[in-house]
Amino acid sequence: MSNFKKTYFSLIFFTIFMFSFSYMLVPLYDIFCEITGLNGKTNQTKVIAVNENPVERFVTVKFTSTVANSAPFTFEPIDREMIVQVGKINNTFYTLTNNTKTIKHATASPSVVPHEDAEYFKKIECFCFSQQQINGLETKELPLQFIIDNELPNDTRTLILSYTMFNTTDQLGSN
Repeated sequence: MSNFKKTYFSLIFFTIFMFSFSYMLVPLYDIFCEITGLNGKTNQTKVIAVNENPVERFVTVKFTSTVANSAPFTFEPIDREMIVQVGKINNTFYTLTNNTKTIKHATASPSVVPHEDAEYFKKIECFCFSQQQINGLETKELPLQFIIDNELPNDTRTLILSYTMFNTTDQLGSN
């Protein structure tokens, strides 16, 4: 009976640990990226005043998306690639589909490659600024408005903006 209790309590502890770890994964990931500067994390504060000052320079921006941990979503950029003028405001959208019949919550985490150029990618309006609530079987268009800073190094010709969408429903106590 002693082995049974030991196994039972080990399984309970492991279950609680795994639930806690999955609950803290998104905040821990954000802290890790902030501390190390890895993953090209872009500034997630809204830009209140933007000086649109286009220059005669164009760069390619590629958009990618992934869904973390088999979350029940389909998440894709509407535009896979845009050629944008540096210093000019641009608009695009991503789509998010909830593949279940219940309300879900999701949070997007952005990354820019090359990492050293992330600071020049300025988001004005972004679905990543807040958590998204999406009804069962619903598809939403999520807006993204951005500007490429004029200070972007001249040797940069392409930027890749990638979002990872996390299911945060359990963190809110919803299903």
